Amino acid sequence: MSLFEVYTDGACANNQGEGLQPGGWAAVFVNGPALSGGESATTNNRMEMRAVIEALKNTPPNSQVKIYSDSAYVINCFKQNWIDKWEKNGWITSAKKPVENKDLWLEMRQLEKERHVEWIKVKGHSGNQWNEMADTLAVAAIPNHKKAYEKPTKKINLSLTEEEKDNLIKFLDHNQAKLNDALKNVLEKLRKSE
Repeated sequence: MSLFEVYTDGACANNQGEGLQPGGWAAVFVNGPALSGGESATTNNRMEMRAVIEALKNTPPNSQVKIYSDSAYVINCFKQNWIDKWEKNGWITSAKKPVENKDLWLEMRQLEKERHVEWIKVKGHSGNQWNEMADTLAVAAIPNHKKAYEKPTKKINLSLTEEEKDNLIKFLDHNQAKLNDALKNVLEKLRKSE
């Protein structure tokens, strides 16, 4: 039986925002492909679910699949048997309310029944390379996330003596492996001004 290990993640432009937001999802197969996509009006939970659905769609029926997710919403639904209770209760929660995201739960449930799925909760943003990759891809898949949600760039002018500039260039050169993109841009600008 084939075994697939997949890290999934979802992201939204503003998780605390009111109403629907642009969002992205990603599914990263260990030793396999990485998939991602986005929607213009969604929720973080729906993106977490979409990532799992797409992961399962890309595995054959009857295969063994390990889903790693930092979403308690998704993992607890299966590990704590919420979904079984919802099905028995006609998709009504214990609080007597309709189950949210029923359309995606139904799709995920069908895919899950056709496979041998193990649900594994991982801690988000804890340095796990596969989880971090899934997070990065999910954020990158948010439609227009850079244009609409990045803070505007504020330019400043800085006066340096020649000695200060030379020392700064030497320092940045020496630490180049540790520089983020913004500091690499500063170093490039300093070199051009020589």
